[in-house]
Amino acid sequence: MPNNASITQSTAAEISAIFSSAVYKDLSSAQPNPAIDRIRYAFRGLGLSPSTKLGDALDLGYSTLMREYRSEYVFKNQLVSKIVFGRHKPTTASAALELRLGDSLADVAIFNGTSTVYEIKTDLDSFQRLETQARDYQRRVEFVYVVVSEKRVQAAARRLPEGVGLLALRRQGTLRPIVAAQSNLPKIRSSDIFPILRQAEAEQILSRAGVRLAQGDPVERWHASRRSFGALSTDVAHRGAVRALRDRGAHVHRMMTDPFLPRSARALAYSTDLSTTAARRLRDLLHQPLYSCSQAWQ
Repeated sequence: MPNNASITQSTAAEISAIFSSAVYKDLSSAQPNPAIDRIRYAFRGLGLSPSTKLGDALDLGYSTLMREYRSEYVFKNQLVSKIVFGRHKPTTASAALELRLGDSLADVAIFNGTSTVYEIKTDLDSFQRLETQARDYQRRVEFVYVVVSEKRVQAAARRLPEGVGLLALRRQGTLRPIVAAQSNLPKIRSSDIFPILRQAEAEQILSRAGVRLAQGDPVERWHASRRSFGALSTDVAHRGAVRALRDRGAHVHRMMTDPFLPRSARALAYSTDLSTTAARRLRDLLHQPLYSCSQAWQ
């Protein structure tokens, strides 16, 4: 079957499931064969040649999703590609996927000079929780956007919470601004930012602000850092968190700028923390033909 032919919804769902952090991590493991077999099965109807490399196969599978099945991953990957790689660059911006913010999980959060959350609503998603999600995000990041397909723009605009922006993912994969988001800095509280951070990150922010924590029991130290962090000005806490979360994604920089990484896997790179050895295994595997790569690493 040529790659531009239509596929069934069940096949599209199988292809979509390949673009998961679990499969990506399995491909970088010492035993990648089960993940490779799963990809071969899911891509069986795409008419790939025996010489198609694994990385190229992933891009072809992704292009099929772009055309036939706009899954949540397609939205995530286009956001990372167009914003981290387009508007900014991986050396000055980083992304976090499924970031816990209050009682909600932000689909994509991007940190550069500030913080922005992108809440994805595919054509199969409801707007039912949008008010709650927006409230959680607006208390912790500066800008919040809802991202929908072009055919849902009017429906999304009717449900758009105050201050939240709106973007449309076009058929060709570009993002069209519909409504500009307003700054949430007046709504942000330092105490709400603290749970987003790791202990070491929070302590580093406090140290830069001139706050010294007494040595002692780790639990007591955590409570002391929480109290001290909550007393920081919103500006200091937010700027510190943006820097910490941007630096947290710095380990992905080498991988993101390496030509071995398929464009279709950019969002996956931010969702999975690979060791240097795992990244090397993945790089080598992506260069092998899909229908002959099968290797156990020692």
